[in-house]
Amino acid sequence: MEQLRLISVRELDKYVSRYPDVYLIDVRPENEYRFSHIRHAINIPYEEGIIWKFPREKELVVYCERGSTSMIAAREMKRAGYRVVSVSGGISEYRGRNLVFSR
Repeated sequence: MEQLRLISVRELDKYVSRYPDVYLIDVRPENEYRFSHIRHAINIPYEEGIIWKFPREKELVVYCERGSTSMIAAREMKRAGYRVVSVSGGISEYRGRNLVFSR
């Protein structure tokens, strides 16, 4: 199996604008997502053994708080046959223009 692709939080905005068809997935718990998230991200809290249901032709970009949970989720997605990229550093290091805070 090929190695998991990683991108840094500094590359994220450029990557998503270059590939607008990707699914950006936040795997943190719902309460953390509600507090802050990256614009256009879908919240699907990670649970071991979760059944991922995305179109196979789409690329998935996964992030979490610091990067470790998204790595685990991305590896599971890759084993399930998805094209996936994990964001190293997570939202705690993200300083891009698409950070959304709840009010």
